[in-house]
Amino acid sequence: MTTRFKLIALLVIGLSGWWALRPQPLPVNSAATPHAFLAANCVACHNSANKKGNLDLTALKDDYADAATFATWAKVHDRVYEKEMPPKAASQPDDNSRAAFLKNLSQPLIAADAARIRREGRAVWRRMNRYEYENTLRDLLGAPWLQVKELLPEDGERYRFNKSGEALGVSHVQINRYLTAAEYALREVLARSEQQPETITKRYYAREQRAFTNKVEFTQFNGSPERATFPLLGNAADVPVLQQKAPMTVGASDAAKRELESMGVVASSYEPLEIRFNQFKASVPGRYKLRLSAHSFWALPESEARWWRPSRTEAAAGRTREPITLYAEIPPRQMRYLANVDVSPEPSTQEVEVYLLKDETIRPDAVRLFRSRPPNWRNPLAEKDGQPGVAFRWLEVTGPIFNKASGDEWPSLGHKLMFGDLPFKKNAKGQIEILSTNPQADAEKLLRNFLQRAYRHAIPPAIEEDTQRFLKLANAALTNGDSFTDAMITAYSAALCSPAFTTLEEKPGRLDDQALASRLSYFLWNSAPDAALRELAAQGTLRKPVVLRAQIDRMLADPRAQRFVNSFLDYWLDLRKVNITSPDELLYADYYLDDHLVESSIAETRAFFAELIRGDLPARNVIASDFVTINERLAAHYGLPNVQGSLIRRVTLPPDSVRGGLLTQASVLKVTANGTTTSPVVRGAWMMERILGKPAPPPPPGTPAVEPDIRGATTLRQQLDQHRTNPSCNVCHAKIDPAGFALENFDVFGGWQNKYRALAEGEKASGTGKNGQKFAFRYLQPVDASGQLPDGQRFQDVRELKRLLLKDERQIARNLIAQLLVFATGAPVQFGDRPKVEALLDRAATKGYGAKTLMHLLIESELFLNK
Repeated sequence: MTTRFKLIALLVIGLSGWWALRPQPLPVNSAATPHAFLAANCVACHNSANKKGNLDLTALKDDYADAATFATWAKVHDRVYEKEMPPKAASQPDDNSRAAFLKNLSQPLIAADAARIRREGRAVWRRMNRYEYENTLRDLLGAPWLQVKELLPEDGERYRFNKSGEALGVSHVQINRYLTAAEYALREVLARSEQQPETITKRYYAREQRAFTNKVEFTQFNGSPERATFPLLGNAADVPVLQQKAPMTVGASDAAKRELESMGVVASSYEPLEIRFNQFKASVPGRYKLRLSAHSFWALPESEARWWRPSRTEAAAGRTREPITLYAEIPPRQMRYLANVDVSPEPSTQEVEVYLLKDETIRPDAVRLFRSRPPNWRNPLAEKDGQPGVAFRWLEVTGPIFNKASGDEWPSLGHKLMFGDLPFKKNAKGQIEILSTNPQADAEKLLRNFLQRAYRHAIPPAIEEDTQRFLKLANAALTNGDSFTDAMITAYSAALCSPAFTTLEEKPGRLDDQALASRLSYFLWNSAPDAALRELAAQGTLRKPVVLRAQIDRMLADPRAQRFVNSFLDYWLDLRKVNITSPDELLYADYYLDDHLVESSIAETRAFFAELIRGDLPARNVIASDFVTINERLAAHYGLPNVQGSLIRRVTLPPDSVRGGLLTQASVLKVTANGTTTSPVVRGAWMMERILGKPAPPPPPGTPAVEPDIRGATTLRQQLDQHRTNPSCNVCHAKIDPAGFALENFDVFGGWQNKYRALAEGEKASGTGKNGQKFAFRYLQPVDASGQLPDGQRFQDVRELKRLLLKDERQIARNLIAQLLVFATGAPVQFGDRPKVEALLDRAATKGYGAKTLMHLLIESELFLNK
């Protein structure tokens, strides 16, 4: 990576003008050379004496091959195009002179950029990021349940993604972590028994799980029914059990009655009420089928005077459908989301198939129910005649499930890749040992086969060289007294940390078929090429347009394409940061502790973007769509009727809804707030960069942040009005604030607000939060969501802003291509790429800039097919 390239790339992505190279009118007068134009319009302010903006244009040379000079000329080009230079207060050049200048300057800049790309390529050599490494190991070893991402250091970011070699450094710490992750993964896929584990179906009754039953009795630490479990028989309270006059369960002696037994809760699973089916632990990692039997019930009030407290001696049939989230858990509280199911008043059995790690158990959570936090809580769902609850009967687990067609085999694909058909048995320590009668020969044969499968781009001589290199490691381990198993894992671990495995090898110029297969698979699957791609690459046919198009469609239709959606959105929209902040427990008690809302909001955005691709929907949907992808929780959050259940599905919006598109989704609005307040500056800058592709420059050094007044005495708009009286501040705030103002009708989690919340003065809010505490906030200052765009167009709210933004659908598509290009290649749109991007947009326009069309055109373009 040359310093020169870094400077060029930094400028191109950091400035706000790459989109400027639209088809321009040809100048009438082309005699205006760049220097002549500058002398007439710019050097009065930008000379050796004044250096306004620390820019001396009199010293600017024509050496476009020099990185710093190139960067300055590109900056000048974009400022002149955007009519930011000369400033509006100064005399302006006529349109012909401006157009002539832009043409005469862009031509040598494009030529210089093209020469650099021919010499070095657009993209930079890089290693895999940790998302890619985890997926690659999963696919290589046939173990989709592997969890290795968190064993690796956080990846650096460049151009807002974790895909550029400029940010993906390699250090001794990185290598050590890779070794740890690789060895962990290899040992996880090793057979754990001499015979295939038996697939067992076993039912775990709630009445036999200590995590349920130990919350029946009140103790000195808990005397509250909301934090206890409710023994039920059907929909009635099982009073004899509650009063300890009958055993907890009739067990196998009365199968019919046992089927009616359940344990109920009126609160979500949260400290101190943390229920789980603790008798079950996954015996081995792999696929399992879970069947949950449960129903809702209605807990009657303890008394008329204290109607908010549930009685555990009186219950009735349920009235509500309740979402249940299933988590895998290794106590204490190491949890992974698995799935959502819904239960109704009628007892039912819900079934899902999941991957579990060894020793994980299952934790169900009735996520709509409240989470009691002291002091003196009240259930916000309680009514005068009772409150909702969920009764859990049993969890039935079938597994581990083996299905060769789906890759769930025994021994695992990873075991076979490492040790072929060599026999194995348990040693005295109960560990599996691979048996080899000829360790030297077996080691060499196995290593060669492993590398041929693991390496994506190595030619036979390179594979042979590395085979011998890693064979020395295995032999050294054997000499040192290690078992054949451990010696081979040492060698395999080293191979999985080698450059041939961890880096994406691309040479300047046209990508060969192997490199193209890797770039395509790490774009659309965030993982290595599968057998079909490798075969096409080996045949040299992948680059053929008809073949490439077919593979794009195949890969986008594959479930692995969800990895692209998740990873792309994690960085483009910062979805990975959704949980970095939590709603303030006083100002936003209605969202505080609502994990279901958080998880649903992430699922919404992922499903929405996947729908854009699946249906090849126009890029304009990023700004405004006539549908949302929601479930019942989000529908309630957005005020949309007639949506039931936890399943995310496409829902048509009513006319003139404020929802639709990415801007008004809960996840996006949460990551652009801090949990306490919203900021038009933060949201406006985020939207200008991420959605419109027009990033604002950073504030001048020493510029203080505008801190919101959480007391509510003044709005941030009022503070910003004062802030913008400084001309140097107004230059940027005039661009970023308007979009942010339009989003002020949305609170820190995307709920609609007409007034800001405050803690000091104002109209007292009524209600109770999910934590059981009365609302402490007040409504004070009214929200003003109006604004004016830099071009003078005004809007009153987010609906009108969306309509204004959609006047330039091409810019929405242009930004989407730019974001996809960084994710796909690790390099941003550079100056010389601009005409190529415009050509892609011209072709996509006939299909309304469809999302899938844009991806097809990008992959089939020189931008993707060349380094």
